[in-house]
Amino acid sequence: MKRPSDWYYQNTLARELSQLTEREYRKFADSELFSVTPVILPTVENIVGENDYFMWPIAAMIEGTIVVLYQRTPCHWGPDLEKSDGQGGIRMVVTSSDGGLTWTEPVDVLESGQWPSSPFAGFGGGLGVHEGVVYLALKQGVYQSKDKGLSWALVSADPVFDQVCDVLWAPGMRITFDQIHGLTIWTTSGFAEEAAVRKERGAYGTHMVAVYSPDFGVTWKSESQALPEGLRLSEVTPVDAGGTLAFFLRNGLNDTRFGQGYSGSKWFPFHFDLSNVGPVALVDTPDINYNPVTGRFEVAAPHRRGEGPGPTEKMKVNLYSIDPADLAQGSTEWRYDGTLLCYRDQFGISDGFNIVGSLIDVDRGMKHFHVWGGDCTGKAGIFQYSVSLDTPAVSQYLMRYYDRDRAHCESN
Repeated sequence: MKRPSDWYYQNTLARELSQLTEREYRKFADSELFSVTPVILPTVENIVGENDYFMWPIAAMIEGTIVVLYQRTPCHWGPDLEKSDGQGGIRMVVTSSDGGLTWTEPVDVLESGQWPSSPFAGFGGGLGVHEGVVYLALKQGVYQSKDKGLSWALVSADPVFDQVCDVLWAPGMRITFDQIHGLTIWTTSGFAEEAAVRKERGAYGTHMVAVYSPDFGVTWKSESQALPEGLRLSEVTPVDAGGTLAFFLRNGLNDTRFGQGYSGSKWFPFHFDLSNVGPVALVDTPDINYNPVTGRFEVAAPHRRGEGPGPTEKMKVNLYSIDPADLAQGSTEWRYDGTLLCYRDQFGISDGFNIVGSLIDVDRGMKHFHVWGGDCTGKAGIFQYSVSLDTPAVSQYLMRYYDRDRAHCESN
């Protein structure tokens, strides 16, 4: 894979928004196992109104082209939200056909129309690819692109939801497909009324819900399952690994652990449990994927307050993995494989992550993660981290790097 340029030294805006110290950037730049490069930055040509905060990236890949969906907004939270002007939201798409080195101009999906009504009420969005078509789900509608993300259209202008249960949270980040259910969007129901204001502290959903359309967008049905005690969900991310479906779950209960789910049939009932990954003092959305090189489910879990193994007292993302056979048997023991990245400041000064939706790029031998970086009330941009599929080599490098880094800090 061609290496990106040293943008860190050439682009002041990108460097500031990345939240990477120079030592952290060199960790990626000095090894063939990694690369990191900007995807979209809040430069003049990309800003609409006051929406200079780009966040919540979600990605899919089709025939070598990476498609990234993201939100534009005035800020993550705070007084700048008063600047909301109707031009914000999860709605923007950029694509890359060269592994993330260059990106197309952003496209506003909502310009292609919206549903007159929707069963979804919350925040989020999802992507999936099926038979050469990219599908994109938002609370405003489900869209399709037949040109690898360059243009979009509603799958149906007047869908039917009379067989969909209850009010639902937003679409989950990864859409799945099968012959029986067609297109399936994963979400939750049963969230508390205060979720509209703040979803944490018990207000998340009590049920996992599959909203599916056998005719790919016209008529919709749903099926659900209650979650066990100690697990509450909003954003839901599955990974389809052949004949099985697995989840690694953002648990909406603070000071707890990430959740997990598994089905050997790719459908209900699922076995849910709490993983050993935690504690999580402040929730964020994790990633799960299946690595065909290692044969393991692999997770990137955000620790916004520096918990868990590895370096402490920073925002960080840790890598974990498990053998599919162990997960199928109900194991909750995920192996720590290293700390992927650390931001330079504590959460509240640095901001970002939402590392959900990694892509397996077999041709390049890499897994691509997309995260946002910025400060909480200023500007933010989106970055791509590419990591070798040779996870043992990645793990060994990361463990040694942070051991050396800790020794360096202690000697100074």
